[in-house]
Amino acid sequence: MSTKFQDINFDLDRLSTMPLIAIQMMQLMNSSEAPAEAMAKVVAKDPAVSARVLKIANSSFYSMSRQVTSLSTAIVILGERTLKSLVMAASLRGMYESYGKIEQMLWEDSMVCALGSQYLARKLGLADPEEAFMAGLFRHIGLTVLKNQESSAADFIVKALTSASQTMAEEEKVMFGATHAEIGAAVLEHWKLSETLSEVALHHSDVNFSAEIDKSIINMTCVVNIAGQLPGYFGIFDQLRELNLEHSPGRKLLDLDLKTIEEIVFEFQSIFEENREEFLS
Repeated sequence: MSTKFQDINFDLDRLSTMPLIAIQMMQLMNSSEAPAEAMAKVVAKDPAVSARVLKIANSSFYSMSRQVTSLSTAIVILGERTLKSLVMAASLRGMYESYGKIEQMLWEDSMVCALGSQYLARKLGLADPEEAFMAGLFRHIGLTVLKNQESSAADFIVKALTSASQTMAEEEKVMFGATHAEIGAAVLEHWKLSETLSEVALHHSDVNFSAEIDKSIINMTCVVNIAGQLPGYFGIFDQLRELNLEHSPGRKLLDLDLKTIEEIVFEFQSIFEENREEFLS
């Protein structure tokens, strides 16, 4: 762990470890030779992860020309980077120490934001779509850590997920010693993932960068900030939340055309509704 997050009042020694299957997949992809069969063997170690990968691979979102029935075929057709994204998403669900209503909300919130970020990045040409998927997936990883480590966090997590308020940071610091954004950024740094993913987690809500930072990170954070509205708008939680793209910090910072963003969001909503079961089961 670097000194970047050492000043936050949270027990960093208890940070979650990356799921084993995700570690193995990343190690394999970083090797000089990573045939589809070898990747398939790693994914196949977890039947639940395998099933979720195949379900999503067969959704119309990925426009498969034929039914994909094997992991090795899915890897060849989807590509290694897309597979890594899907494996990370599927394995993230296994991080929860228990799985109830709140864990389901966290999982579905992360998955919708990941897919929405990927779609927006592709349509806008502002960021790499696969990295945008990962950035959206992990924007609320700090809430997952809080759920696992703080018995008092349940009510706050529900409030954080279902409220459109941007002023909860001080409440978080009083309750937990750090914001979920700071905790999430520390986790991603601890996992040795990219600086981009850590910075997006840290600034996903306010896109407020206090220092000079690479434009690509700003673009990625803004994409995820916009996509962060989609879980509530798509009815992931108990109540629908109004879509407010006009005042989205990410859209405003990049001065993106409101009508264009709305068209992309409504286009993605149609795709999402068609594939809701495959995405979220």
